[in-house]
Amino acid sequence: MKKASVLLAVSLLTLFVSGCATSTLRYIKVAPGTTSKSGAPVSCVVEGMNSGVYLFYFIPLWTGNPRNPNEHSYYLLRHQVDDKAIYRMFDVAARRRKSARYEDAVITHRSTGVWTLWIVWKRSVHGRAVLVSEKPARRGKRSR
Repeated sequence: MKKASVLLAVSLLTLFVSGCATSTLRYIKVAPGTTSKSGAPVSCVVEGMNSGVYLFYFIPLWTGNPRNPNEHSYYLLRHQVDDKAIYRMFDVAARRRKSARYEDAVITHRSTGVWTLWIVWKRSVHGRAVLVSEKPARRGKRSR
């Protein structure tokens, strides 16, 4: 029993020090004239990731804060590694870039717990979307 508790403590300490519970958001420039699937002009591509450390895969120990990406902000004992967290990050990105909305979101989930004998798990959710501005006004004859 003592060896198991030492293994758990070392695993948790290693995960905490290595920054496994994080929330990151990054912006990628696009070529001028790029449009989304709906035809709206794209201002940039945004990628978000939120991860956390879980006990036995289901019990959250700590997770990144999706409302404050790229900062050392965490939640203790709160599940934040889900699709809603990524959508919140996209909302934050749209507000920061003064974009109208995000479109074409793609979300993937990853998890691993093998190296800690499936006691402590790292779970993460990754998302990618495009930020679009309002559709430009149709060009036609000018009204005088």
